Amino acid sequence: MDVVLDIADEYVLNSVYPSLPAIPIPDLVAALAAIPKWSDLNTLLSSTSSSPLHTIASIGRNVASAALSSNMTLNALPTDNILRQTLSLLVLTYLGALVMYFSMSVPSYFFVFDRNHMKHPKFLKNQIRLEIQMSMKALPGIAIMTTPWLVGEVRGWSRLYTHIHSKDALLSAVTYNPPTSVIQETVAAAVATATGYNSTVAAAAAAAAASSATAARAAKLGPLAPIVEPFMDGWGYVAISIAAFLLFTDWGIYWIHRFLHHPLLYKRLHKPHHKWIVPTPFASHAFHFMDGYSQSVPYHLFVYLMPMQKYIYLTLFVLVNFWSVLIHDGEYLVSNPVVNSAAHHAVHHLYFNYNYGQYSTLWDRLGGSYRKPEDSMYDPALRMDKSVWKKQAKDVDNFDDNGKPTAASDPTFKGGPHAKDTMTTKAL
Repeated sequence: MDVVLDIADEYVLNSVYPSLPAIPIPDLVAALAAIPKWSDLNTLLSSTSSSPLHTIASIGRNVASAALSSNMTLNALPTDNILRQTLSLLVLTYLGALVMYFSMSVPSYFFVFDRNHMKHPKFLKNQIRLEIQMSMKALPGIAIMTTPWLVGEVRGWSRLYTHIHSKDALLSAVTYNPPTSVIQETVAAAVATATGYNSTVAAAAAAAAASSATAARAAKLGPLAPIVEPFMDGWGYVAISIAAFLLFTDWGIYWIHRFLHHPLLYKRLHKPHHKWIVPTPFASHAFHFMDGYSQSVPYHLFVYLMPMQKYIYLTLFVLVNFWSVLIHDGEYLVSNPVVNSAAHHAVHHLYFNYNYGQYSTLWDRLGGSYRKPEDSMYDPALRMDKSVWKKQAKDVDNFDDNGKPTAASDPTFKGGPHAKDTMTTKAL
């Protein structure tokens, strides 16, 4: 997001902020600096003749005074100020979410979604309008809760990096811009000590550092070194980070999604999304904002745990949002048992307690929650057959208000039977 923020600052925000009102803004850095260290605070509390509450109140006044003494105003915040970054990223996140939602959902609805689905008995009156309304209510809350993650990325607290290391490029480059990746710290340090970025000196230093790092890793990896070594740097590591991202987020979303179906959470958070028994692409973001945010946490958490190239991460983040639209588009083209396709996700909306996964069916299979889509879903004629719809509608009605099956719907499911025998679409 630092690249997006830099572009927004250069072309838009550097003109917008000076035009804002001169509202006094507390200086967070000054306030933090005015807070005594814990050891100093302990000494202050034990040595003063005043009461502890009076001492703490005095410290609070000092902190507030320091925060306001900088005379910072909203229209004069520097670009690297954390408050300005937070405000800017909040706006950019919300606008970006709107752009992604409509730019992906609208084409999918008009060019992919089969509008015959709208004749299904469980398709609600004015459903598309209701889906869009729910999405519009959710996106501001999601943007607010997502912004702290993005502030951390911009301020360098995550493990995102810029440069993709290549040994061949290192040895031939005239100048070398040190990467920010933790993986390349040794090489960067060696290059930084070279005088004047002389290409020969820089290349030699980089080669020596790379050779030293290779030898150190080889010693740790033992006989596996020739196989593993190519994947420790550069494009090999990029491939591993992409695979790890997909595996980690698929696993994380599976368990978060499954926990959202727990009775303590379902009615409060996840039930609004299951109002759409027959979803359209506009349902991809039509949920309670805490539901949508919680299922996005694995995406943000990953880059705080594992280094990843920032442009690739940004691309993957856009693609996973596009995937959320695809699995709601009602076009059941993919019947691969490994891919959690639109058909698999349609099963989730119809039968609630199956197919929680995001991209694959792996975790559903391991977790005992996998359900194969019926063959009728892949047959265009049967998919729109009124007798099939009638059976689906009857099955949906045989779930309780926590989305759990009753004996009437599925007596073999591990979660049932439950006390209530029926439920209506309105209750969902």
